[in-house]
Amino acid sequence: MGQEIKLTGASATFTQQLTLVPVAVDAKFISVTLDVRFDCMMPDRCSNGPHAWDGALVWQGANPFSHTAIGKIDHTWNAVEKADTLDLSTKITAYSPVANPAASRWQADGAQIRCDKISSTTPGCTFHKYIPTWVMNFNKTPAAVAHAWLIQSKLPNHPGSKTHNKPMFFLPAASKNAPGRDPNKNRDVICPKNSDGSSWASKHGNPAATAVPEISAGDKLSCDEFAYASSYNSGGMPGGVIGGLNPVTSGDKCVQTYATRVRQGEWHLYDDERKPAPTWSEVCGRSAMSSWINSTSMGGAFSSGFSGKYRLLDKDPYWVSFPQFGHCDASKATVTCTVPKP
Repeated sequence: MGQEIKLTGASATFTQQLTLVPVAVDAKFISVTLDVRFDCMMPDRCSNGPHAWDGALVWQGANPFSHTAIGKIDHTWNAVEKADTLDLSTKITAYSPVANPAASRWQADGAQIRCDKISSTTPGCTFHKYIPTWVMNFNKTPAAVAHAWLIQSKLPNHPGSKTHNKPMFFLPAASKNAPGRDPNKNRDVICPKNSDGSSWASKHGNPAATAVPEISAGDKLSCDEFAYASSYNSGGMPGGVIGGLNPVTSGDKCVQTYATRVRQGEWHLYDDERKPAPTWSEVCGRSAMSSWINSTSMGGAFSSGFSGKYRLLDKDPYWVSFPQFGHCDASKATVTCTVPKP
């Protein structure tokens, strides 16, 4: 039996397909007839459409491989609750003229579905046990990607690393089922605003950091942090009942770097030597870099694209990947790596 479930992401209705192929039928049975039920085990939460089969659910013992049966059905979540994990299973009962009926129930654990109307105002469903991978856009924002790669690879907590089995845990906006914690409050710990409301980097970041006003009008220096502020991995996320994994009292406790443009298309990420050298036992990173690069490295591509596509909710895990840095070695005390232009 093969199971395929097709979600649209922005709809509470989805399609399930089963493919049944006999492995063997004892000729003594004469024939085997199956009754197949695509069940939603939560009738108050979801409804089942009619079954549609391509191929009869009857096999003759003498020729069990005469055909394959493919069945389809639509399920619809009723969207009354804000979020539901649906219990879907298939019940198959087999009948033969010379044997008593036999039934079995089957469900693929990894194909469990969660439907919600929190991540989006439009109800939709996702395979919530699948852990997706967010790939940062190196071609567009190399400095921000270099910073994230350094912190993930070098620090002992490895935020977002699939290799080290240390996923990033999503912290949504406070209005979307977060534990009353606005991600901006995490950012304020690592990258506090100056008294005049300007970015920490404008007064305290390394002055050699580069802004790109010719790319984005009015671009200034800003403070980039990793792990992301919108995660439980953020150094600014309090521990205890709030659940932060790596709480620090100040961004001063993070690894300090800055990004500068050497020439058009070439960026370098440097240790901020005005500060104490990193011990590599830190749990967070803070870097002075272009505000345009900082905001573009996540922005809509993550919030409207990635997290929306996978309908991430509070504490959902995901991986963070930087494939262009796959050849780099972060095991040495001094980390040096060159990533060629695309």
